[in-house]
Amino acid sequence: MAKSNLRVVVRFVGLLTLVLALSLSSGWASGITDIGSSSASPGGSNVDSAFGEVYIYNGGVFQNGETVNTFNWFGPVFSGTASLTPILFSESDGVFTVVGIGNAITSLASGLGSQTTAFGLQSGSNVAGTTWTFGFLEGVATSNGTIASASRSGVPFDSPIDGGTGTQGSGTNDWVYTPSTVDVTTVALGTSFAIPGNAGNFTLNNPENGGFNVDRTYSANADGLLSGVAEPGTFSLITGAGLVLAGLFRYRYTRGRS
Repeated sequence: MAKSNLRVVVRFVGLLTLVLALSLSSGWASGITDIGSSSASPGGSNVDSAFGEVYIYNGGVFQNGETVNTFNWFGPVFSGTASLTPILFSESDGVFTVVGIGNAITSLASGLGSQTTAFGLQSGSNVAGTTWTFGFLEGVATSNGTIASASRSGVPFDSPIDGGTGTQGSGTNDWVYTPSTVDVTTVALGTSFAIPGNAGNFTLNNPENGGFNVDRTYSANADGLLSGVAEPGTFSLITGAGLVLAGLFRYRYTRGRS
């Protein structure tokens, strides 16, 4: 093999190795997913009449390590204004514990349609653990969980729950909520909301009661960003393989000249 041809082959192998390694690395770089239910126009037009209640998505969880950055909902027709505060929860055996409080949102009556806003973060964390989900308070919550003002009618719901999967393409459209008989006084970090039969600071609905107390589907979802890079061992393996190939070509060339 001519020396000039050897150089071309070695450079080609090196370039191919670099392109392959970088392409694989970009595949691990990031991914955007969301959980919840569609924020498009809902099938039903029910709105809550109770003030200051809490609603929690119980149909799926974020991926571990996702940074929750966006809250999306469908704004219904109502009178005046409505306030929402997105919240993150960790779930364990039917108990949902507050782990992150987002920025409060004011929704106008004229804002009919799909709406979106940055999740923000007043306190806690927005980097999801293994069993984290989201929800919202109808009202304004401060960073310490104090409910500065209560609201209602901010997000429409269907009852009973919608069929099919959630926005993540898996899970369900199941939501739980605090009924009007429960007076939510705080959403501070560590506050717990429990499905009946479990201990918590506030009790969620009990579908066994039937009627309007069954689980619902609220027209809201939240986006998360999962970031990462290729493992060093994987990158080294690819690069090492390319160097071995280049070395073999050089060895064959040298041997052929001796």
